[in-house]
Amino acid sequence: MIDYILYITYIIFAFIIRVMPTSIMKYILLLLSKLVYIIDVRHRNIAFTNLDLAYKDTLNSKEKEIIVKNSYNNILFNLYEFVKTQNSTLEDMDNKITLCNDKYILDAIKENKKIILVTAHYGGWELAIPYLSLKFRPISVISKPIKNKYINKMFKKVRHAHNLEMFEKHGAAKKMLKALKNDRIIAMAIDQSISKKDAVVVNFFGHKVTQTDSPVRLASKLGAVVIPFILERDGFEKHKAIFYEPIKPKKDLTEDEIVQYSQNISDIFESQIKDKPNDWFWQHRRWKAFYKKIYNK
Repeated sequence: MIDYILYITYIIFAFIIRVMPTSIMKYILLLLSKLVYIIDVRHRNIAFTNLDLAYKDTLNSKEKEIIVKNSYNNILFNLYEFVKTQNSTLEDMDNKITLCNDKYILDAIKENKKIILVTAHYGGWELAIPYLSLKFRPISVISKPIKNKYINKMFKKVRHAHNLEMFEKHGAAKKMLKALKNDRIIAMAIDQSISKKDAVVVNFFGHKVTQTDSPVRLASKLGAVVIPFILERDGFEKHKAIFYEPIKPKKDLTEDEIVQYSQNISDIFESQIKDKPNDWFWQHRRWKAFYKKIYNK
C-alpha cells in the first residue's frame, strides 16, 4: 500500500514538472533543495564529513556549506531531469547539451571498437546515459532495481525507450560480455564505495577508496577502450558532455597494471570534482571501506 501511495505521489510530482513553466520550476526546485538540506541531517552530515576529509582546512566552513547546498541543488535538478527525460527526444536533449571532445567516442565507433564508458554521480547523471544511448550506440548499464515495484516497472519501460538495457549485479559479468559482443556500449559509474573483495584500492583526494576494476579487466580481455565521461552542469537544463582521452589497456595485465589503470580513471574524476565540486554527489559515504568511523559522528 505504501509503495502504491509513493507511486501516486511520484506521478503527481511528475505531472507538476511537465506542466509547470521551466522558469518557475527552477525556483521551486531551489526552494525544495533548501528544505531537503535542512531536513536531511544524516546525509548533510555525511557530505560535510567527506569535505573535511577531502579538503581538510584548505576550505573554510562557509565554503564547504556552499558546496553542500549546491550539491543538494544538483540532486533536485537530477530528479527533475529524470522526469523530463522520460518524454524527451534526442533533439530535445541535443538542445540542452554541448559536446566536448566527442571525437574520442566517434573515433572508437568508426574503428568498430568495443566501448566501456566510465562515469560518476556528477552533474546531470540522470540525463547522461539516456542521451548517449540515443546519440551514439545502445547502452547496457548495471543497475540496482528500485525497491518500489511500481516505480521500478515504469523506470525499466522508460529506459527501454532510450535504447538502454539494465541488468543487476548478479551475473553481470556474462551479461556485459554479451552486450559488448553485440556492439552495445557498457556504462559504469565507478565513484561509489564497494566491497573490498570486488575492488581494487586507489587513492581519491589523497585517501584510500575501493573502486571496481571491471572496466579495466574487461577492456584488457576484449581489446575494448575505456572512455571516461561526465555531464557537467552548465546552468539550469544546460550541460557540457565531456569525453576524456580513451584508456587502452593491453592484453594480459598484471595486477599492478590493473591498479594503475584504475588509478588513472580515479585521477580524472578527482581532477574534475576539484575543478567544480558543486556538481558531485557528496552525500555518499565514498571512503567508508577504510574510514568507516568518520561517518559515526
